[in-house]
Amino acid sequence: MIEFVYSEEFLKYKEESHPESPERIERIVNYLCRKGNFKFVKPEPCKEEDLYLVHSYELVKKVKENNFFDPDCPNIKDIFYYACLSVGASIKASEISLEGKIGFSLGRPPGHHAGKNNLGGFCYFNNIAIAVKKLLLKNYKVAVLDIDGHHGNGTEEILKDEENVIYVSIHQFPAYPGTGKYSFENCYNFPVPPFSSSKKYIEKLDIALEIIKNFSPDIIAVSCGFDTFREDPLLQLSLTETDYYIIGKKINNLGKKIFLILEGGYNIFKIGNLIYCFISGFNSVIKKREGNDREKID
Repeated sequence: MIEFVYSEEFLKYKEESHPESPERIERIVNYLCRKGNFKFVKPEPCKEEDLYLVHSYELVKKVKENNFFDPDCPNIKDIFYYACLSVGASIKASEISLEGKIGFSLGRPPGHHAGKNNLGGFCYFNNIAIAVKKLLLKNYKVAVLDIDGHHGNGTEEILKDEENVIYVSIHQFPAYPGTGKYSFENCYNFPVPPFSSSKKYIEKLDIALEIIKNFSPDIIAVSCGFDTFREDPLLQLSLTETDYYIIGKKINNLGKKIFLILEGGYNIFKIGNLIYCFISGFNSVIKKREGNDREKID
């Protein structure tokens, strides 16, 4: 069962002409409500102490006081509150996964470009890294799979050299932020050239999933970006609706506890359907397992 973590608060801030818009989340939620009876869970803002698990005091202070400049990260009123709420949604999604369900955070702003001491790429705090760090402190073994079309440089910076965690990313290269060309230590990067076929992408995904399988984590945390879609305005990859169904199915076939965090994806006319296709792949595996369980009981 998939539970979506969402609050209408995520729709209350906007920067004109910015691709990371409230319309993205609004289209997703409206589409899901039309397609099925999905459960939505409201998040609470994270505690400030949660931010210090991965970020410096200096970065937290800058965001709290709106004392920063980055062309991709607008100085929006109350952005500290919204960013903390997005972190809280990610933490809630991870808690749902510990209950044996799949939590999917539909929070904004996204997070995987935010590093220990820097924001960037529409990201203020690193949602997934904070949720993962809280799990590591509870002695869970975690694999982070980043399928956003951009490399999660912030997540990599935060989690490199950490014990009991691996970071695995499939992303377009070259592209923003210009990192992720090589693998090292506990970070496995699979760069995909612009205009590559979806077949090439899926081949890299299969290798990435085999690494995760061999690592044998307790939990898989997924940075879900839908800017790998062939009609996304910011990148040049080639995935289709069917590919997202296949990707969801392949990830859930690993048979692990999983939580999902929304990152990018900027085609607001298609993003609702893309997410629906993705979770349909997850649900196909869940239904198959439930069927097998019933057969065993009978």
